[in-house]
Amino acid sequence: MRYALPMVLLLAACVGSAQPIWLKPGSTALAAEQDFLGCAAAANRDFPPNRRIRTSPSVTIGLGGCRGNFCSGFNNGVEIYDEDENKGLRARSVNVCMATKGYAQTRLPACPSGSVTPLASQPYDTRGLCVANGRIAAPVTGLAATR
Repeated sequence: MRYALPMVLLLAACVGSAQPIWLKPGSTALAAEQDFLGCAAAANRDFPPNRRIRTSPSVTIGLGGCRGNFCSGFNNGVEIYDEDENKGLRARSVNVCMATKGYAQTRLPACPSGSVTPLASQPYDTRGLCVANGRIAAPVTGLAATR
């Protein structure tokens, strides 16, 4: 049981480092980027940012009373935040557009710092690959990394 928390944290760190990428095996990396940018531009045109300033209510947890200098409970206060009402619609629009073009979204780990080689075409097998600057890449290993 004492190892449960470290394992959960380790798994969370691994999941957090996964990068979403659009994959269409056999297409060129340039074509994939052009398709994504075209879909993103159309989504921005169709669903422009619609910013609204919102507030969350003040919440008191616990007894929430004070006697003298001693107070019990927790009050988080009012939070003011900026929200884009069309953010979800833009994301859905990009997802539909890319799926229509034959892409599937997958997750690959972020590339480790150091040398990577971006791929010119999208692979059929993504084992051992990673994402660097939004592109599928292969980490340089072995003697090639030391030269």
